[in-house]
Amino acid sequence: MAQNRVTRGTAAVGALAVSTGTVVKNIKYGSGSVDLAEIAAGETGSGTITVTGAASGDIVIVNPPALTTGLVFGGATVTGANTVTVYATNATASPIDEAAKTFTYVWIDLT
Repeated sequence: MAQNRVTRGTAAVGALAVSTGTVVKNIKYGSGSVDLAEIAAGETGSGTITVTGAASGDIVIVNPPALTTGLVFGGATVTGANTVTVYATNATASPIDEAAKTFTYVWIDLT
């Protein structure tokens, strides 16, 4: 494999592997609307973002917008083809019905 080294600027390479680890095929940044619907007191709910190309085994990093007080962001994972599921827990004693909001993400394509 050809060696690429970038200390400054941008490099175009076919794939990225750190040491002998997993090859990173692509990294993309985007955003999508998530509707968490109503989450009962003390329960965890979820909503989805469509991320075209995402597949089980890929990595996704999600950044939530400001959420209603008492709603705690619980992370996200790729749960199927083109689907990222976002989780939130209601830490209050009352149900919370969060309006749809825009979440940003970084998708790391490993598959």
